[in-house]
Amino acid sequence: MRVLKNQNYSRAKVEILYEDKYLLAVNKPAGLVVQGAKSPEDSLLNRMRDFIKKRDQKPGQVFLAVVHRLDKPVSGVVLIARRSKGAAKIFQLFQEDKVEKVYLAKVEGTFKEDFGIWWDNLFYEDSQRKTLVSDSVTPFTKRAITFYQRLRAGDKESLVLLYPVTGRKHQLRAVLAKRGFPVIGDRLYGSKRRPVRGAILLHALRLALPHPHTQDFLEIYAPIPPYFGKIDLDKRTILEFLNRVKRERESWKDVSG
Repeated sequence: MRVLKNQNYSRAKVEILYEDKYLLAVNKPAGLVVQGAKSPEDSLLNRMRDFIKKRDQKPGQVFLAVVHRLDKPVSGVVLIARRSKGAAKIFQLFQEDKVEKVYLAKVEGTFKEDFGIWWDNLFYEDSQRKTLVSDSVTPFTKRAITFYQRLRAGDKESLVLLYPVTGRKHQLRAVLAKRGFPVIGDRLYGSKRRPVRGAILLHALRLALPHPHTQDFLEIYAPIPPYFGKIDLDKRTILEFLNRVKRERESWKDVSG
């Protein structure tokens, strides 16, 4: 597929990745807000409501509830509840740290470390409309925990897998930029490049959780957008990263126990 720098990917068709009567998982295109857009047609939530209403020929309002979000310029898996009780259960799973999230980022700079964890104190600065990293704990900061694994590193850019344990606003964008690796295209956090209109090279690649109704393990992958370029990344590499994360987190319990 040819990638056009000025192409508006927010207008792309939203791909349904998983659907049953309780859940809907979609691949959100970059440039599209999840909820709260000024105009109804420019929201992922409203777009999916309209789609289901027409497809299923529903006479009344379609219930859909957002249980988590992605920033507007970020692409990837978004989970939407189709029942109010299901929404509450999914939200609880997020609160109980039972949802696994893996992101793929293409960043500026040479990422030298293979695998590790970052502990940061973040606060959102309203005047700048961005998240800042504090060197100390204050009443305004929130703890952010991020695992990372380098996939490849070049002279000017690197490819990284990320696992946010916490879900702070702009967490991945802020902690990468703080260390000199802004996400490519993310001008707000210091990127000097803008390869694609309305998009940054950060993608919610995988989301996994116990199904809120059946308790079956649900694993959802979102195809990588074409503007990332050719990337050879198989599920085995992602699962190996998750196993490293799991072993590290289990060691915390050993120390605390």
